[in-house]
Amino acid sequence: MSSLRGLGYSPETALADVIDNCITAGAANIEIDLRWDSEQPVAAILDDGEGMGEQTLVNAMCLGGDGPESERTPGDLGRFGMGMKTASLSQSRRLTVLTKLAGSNLHALRLDVAVIARDGWVAEIPDPLPKHALVTELTRSRSGTLVLWDQLDELSGLTSLSKETFYLRLEEIRAHLGMIFHRYIDGDAPRLAIMLNGRAIKAWDPFQSDHPATQAMPSQRIRHAGTFFTVQPYVLPHRDRFGNEAAYDAAGGPGGWGARQGFYVYRGKRLLVAGSWLGLGGSRTWTRDESSRLARIQIDLPTDMDREWRIDVRKSQARPPGALRSRLTDIAARCREAAREVFAFRGQGARVRGAPTEVHALWLASASPNGIQYRINREHPVISACRASSENLRSLDAVLSMIERTVPVERIWLNVSESEGAPVPVLDTDEVAELSDQLVELGRMLPPDMSIDQRAETLLRSLPGDLTALRASLKHKLEETDG
Repeated sequence: MSSLRGLGYSPETALADVIDNCITAGAANIEIDLRWDSEQPVAAILDDGEGMGEQTLVNAMCLGGDGPESERTPGDLGRFGMGMKTASLSQSRRLTVLTKLAGSNLHALRLDVAVIARDGWVAEIPDPLPKHALVTELTRSRSGTLVLWDQLDELSGLTSLSKETFYLRLEEIRAHLGMIFHRYIDGDAPRLAIMLNGRAIKAWDPFQSDHPATQAMPSQRIRHAGTFFTVQPYVLPHRDRFGNEAAYDAAGGPGGWGARQGFYVYRGKRLLVAGSWLGLGGSRTWTRDESSRLARIQIDLPTDMDREWRIDVRKSQARPPGALRSRLTDIAARCREAAREVFAFRGQGARVRGAPTEVHALWLASASPNGIQYRINREHPVISACRASSENLRSLDAVLSMIERTVPVERIWLNVSESEGAPVPVLDTDEVAELSDQLVELGRMLPPDMSIDQRAETLLRSLPGDLTALRASLKHKLEETDG
């Protein structure tokens, strides 16, 4: 029993394992009640699924149940037949399950660690029933199942916490469940509503599918072990494509952008692995790095590929079959390269899906015997206009060369790495006024047949961040200059 309790569940992974059973039972609504208690908080998970009969409940309380060799339907998220027991008892010393079939009586069984240690693996019928608001709710419901964890101990990490710390921890649990079940909450899986302490858990989409700058690369359907699974790579938008810092941070997900890069492995549309390179990378295993932080790859596995992908008992790890490693590495390498180009966006213009105009890069990178060299693009419309109007072209080119040869690449990389990515530029009123004045002067050098809108877009196209205020100020000053 001590070994089973030490499998390494956290509260959020344990709750996710119980929710899997709720989904398998056809639940549309799940209510989690987890309140602070300075000594021993109590957790309760109620679903409105089909419930269980008496013998089914007895079987569910046995270790093993329908094991990994059992054939499972596409909607059955079970794996080893141990999840509810091992997950629940990893957090608490006593598990009580109450369940009700439509048109049937309520049945209840309890597993108590102290009783098991004394008498072996036996379950008790709780008499009287536990006192909890969700017990009353279940008795009034048509059908459903209630899982109660009481006597939570130090293994859960939820005991002996201050009230503030406890509820901060609940926010982490909320974020985790919104990530694991996002396709059920707001996606392409059967719809599911999950409430935690009366507040709905919101889905977090790792791929930011609704963002216009997300790049969906070609998907692949791969055959293995007599069945198919799909791989869909995505390159997420650069930091500058988000409206504000809060939106960018939210898109990073639990743990942040660095932790959430890589493969997202789903089993029956339930997320198992939330960002990992799965030990791939050829001769040198890939690690999480800044340049690949925008690469996220969705793998959709059916429920009958568990053995091939070595799904673990907590359903939090998966390892690809050896025969697929080369192909998955090739797919990921292309995604990482595309993500690297977007990550290195600064000074290259926004590559927004569906953009009607070509974006000229201000900076160009090229390989040389001495490494990567960065130079200013002389063909950029603004640079070209400055050179054409210069009275001393050699001096201007000399200044450009000095800038190119003194780019503090290492310092920039260090600063960006330490700050979790370069910040989105936010211009205050004075900066908008000063920069728009400077851009107006550059605008005088552009071809005279360009309209005000064309001049403004040419001048702003390579600049990052929210340019709404700057664009308005620049167009106003260009109109005054033309007038």
